[in-house]
Amino acid sequence: MKKSLLAISFLGTMLASQLVMSVANAADTTYKVRLRDVSTGNANQASVFSSGDLDREEWVVVTITDKKQLKVRHSTSVKNKFWGTRQWFDHPATAIRVCETDGFDKKNCQTADSDIVAMPEGKKIHEVAIDFKYSEGGNLYTRSIQLSRDLKPEAAGE
Repeated sequence: MKKSLLAISFLGTMLASQLVMSVANAADTTYKVRLRDVSTGNANQASVFSSGDLDREEWVVVTITDKKQLKVRHSTSVKNKFWGTRQWFDHPATAIRVCETDGFDKKNCQTADSDIVAMPEGKKIHEVAIDFKYSEGGNLYTRSIQLSRDLKPEAAGE
């Protein structure tokens, strides 16, 4: 009897925690954008031991939480030519600027010195431009993106 109550209690706890995690994650919307293949400028690109242009990918991951906050990270994927596997390197934004856009004009910008910034009031992700700064390999880089209306968010669990 005690064992069955313990098992039921444990199962109930597990189900409750899964439900809480599902509800918390349901409010997040994530967009993944491939920017370009990163050029390494390596003279030995044909070598199986060196990475080349086709072996590096540059991505931006934009996550919106509760339609109020925007989180940005830059990711680089490097393929090992010998094994054929990929390794991911994440670089959280160190500063973000989100602006309402009208063509190429930016207005009502909000900035933050972190990887999270508040979304402009009443605006959707496709109505803003995102400028962000990140550090990779000891160097600082900036990127600017605007998500097209055709871009769909990632399915949950991807």
